[in-house]
Amino acid sequence: MRTPVSEYSKAGKTVVTKDDIVAGLREIGLRRGDLVQVHSSLSSFGYVEGGADAVVDALLQTVGPEGTVMVPTFNHGQVEVFDPATTPSVSGAITEALRKRPEAFRSLHPTHPYAAIGRDAEELTSEHLDLLTFDERSPLGKLAARGGWVLLLGVGMSSNTAAHIGETKARVHCIGFRQDKRKVKLPDGRIIEARWCLWRDGDCKIEWDPLEREMRSRGMIRDGQIGDAHIMLMKAQDVVDVTYEMCLQICPTCPTMPKKMP
Repeated sequence: MRTPVSEYSKAGKTVVTKDDIVAGLREIGLRRGDLVQVHSSLSSFGYVEGGADAVVDALLQTVGPEGTVMVPTFNHGQVEVFDPATTPSVSGAITEALRKRPEAFRSLHPTHPYAAIGRDAEELTSEHLDLLTFDERSPLGKLAARGGWVLLLGVGMSSNTAAHIGETKARVHCIGFRQDKRKVKLPDGRIIEARWCLWRDGDCKIEWDPLEREMRSRGMIRDGQIGDAHIMLMKAQDVVDVTYEMCLQICPTCPTMPKKMP
């Protein structure tokens, strides 16, 4: 069902309010107390009154103080030294709006940190520096284990990083775990060296259409609409488990390997 919106702008873009977003989130099944990882595109909605902050407000209102909203605030290695207080997110305007809020917690990771607000935010974002990028005890791994959701707002499965938890669990040979060195600025001002993974240098036979088809065949994905944005909701652990199963079946004969070190 298409979620109603307030009006249409003169430029032809659908105008979406915070209340429209809350209604759409509730319609697809997000509830108070939920833990949710959000991947998003602000422009996909049309024109959002209040911009990215309105989307963050709508998410927080929907899950309430008992819930937690988490977003990727990745930099993909685009900075020489990652500073959790100042390094911007390149994962979209909504993630950057959440990151900048004073109540947000952010994980320590040189390339793929997460930011979260809510009851479990501090705990979810802890320990990341000492773990593999997409470890089962990483922020997203912990959210999945606690029954949390993945919400895709106007983006497709290619944004669904929960799949990488399943790949890491399977220790796929196309990812070079801990093979790249990066620098991180600690809260006390010290700069230390940290390691992250080298990504694959070639195609993956699991990402992303095959994974989506398999999950849809099992009835694991809910679909909705807010403004012009198609939205999807699924259990994060379902993404992890299905990816892991597919890795065990497909990866042993796949020739794709990690990128070479520069």
